[in-house]
Formats: sequence, C-alpha cells, structure tokens
Amino acid sequence: MSLEKYSNNSILDYIGFFGPIIVIIISITKLWNQPQYLIGYACFEVINSISNSVLKSLIRQERPVGGRSIINEKYTGPNLFGMPSSHAQTVAFSTIYLYLVKRSPIYLILESFILALTFYQRWKYKRHTVEQLMVGTGIGAVIGYFGFYVTKMAIQKPY
Repeated sequence: MSLEKYSNNSILDYIGFFGPIIVIIISITKLWNQPQYLIGYACFEVINSISNSVLKSLIRQERPVGGRSIINEKYTGPNLFGMPSSHAQTVAFSTIYLYLVKRSPIYLILESFILALTFYQRWKYKRHTVEQLMVGTGIGAVIGYFGFYVTKMAIQKPY
C-alpha cells in the first residue's frame, strides 16, 4: 500500500471522516454514569442508523461524480446512495442528544466542530452534495431531540 495517495489528506480530513466514531465514543464516555440515558442513546443510535438506510433505499439519490476516498471506502446496498449523509446524520444525532442530556456548552462546541469537519470532509472529497449533508444533519438532529425526549419521558415515568 502506497502512502503517496494518502499524503494530501490532513489530520482534519481524518477527524471529519471518522467523526461519527469519534462522537459516539465521546457520547458513550460522557453518558457512562447515566445508564438510562446511555441505553436511550444506544437505542436511538440504532434507530438513527436504520432510518438512514431506509431513506437511502427510498430516495436513491446518487452520490456526486468524481468522489475520492480517504481510506478506500467501498459502498454496497443502500450506501451506494448519498441522500441523506449517514456521516452527517450520525454526528448531528450524537451532538444534539449529548447536549440535551449534559447541557454542556463545551461538549456542544466540541461535537459541533467535529460535525463541521465531517460536513466539510464529505463535501471536499465529493462523497456528498451540500443538500445531502444538510438533510442528514437535519434528520440526525431531529432524531437526537426525539430520542432525548422519549428517553427523558421514560425515565420520569412512575412505575
């Protein structure tokens, strides 16, 4: 494997590409001492992921032409399509959910920065259009809010 083709990638490109994994790790770490919210996060992250695959299968909007890969991405199934961006959707979901649980501006700023890097990396490498990224971000944010709300209601419900 030649490193030459990876030499044009900056550390910020890698942070953007791995943004979903990074924010999931941050979110799990920060929710670890709140197991009910952690379970809610995990359940709604699964719902978020499934919704992305379903939407890609229904919408079937192509990815931009001429995209390049940061780590030899191979797409199969619904991931052949670009609408909505799963990277943006996952990072937005985690950002909103964690902020609503913790109400910490620091986590909001950190994960929003990662979201911006993810958005930019996916656009720069022509893996998504701005529209696909915006829709993914919006859907992720809505599911993050809804997931938090449902989890909060479940926690507060007297048994």
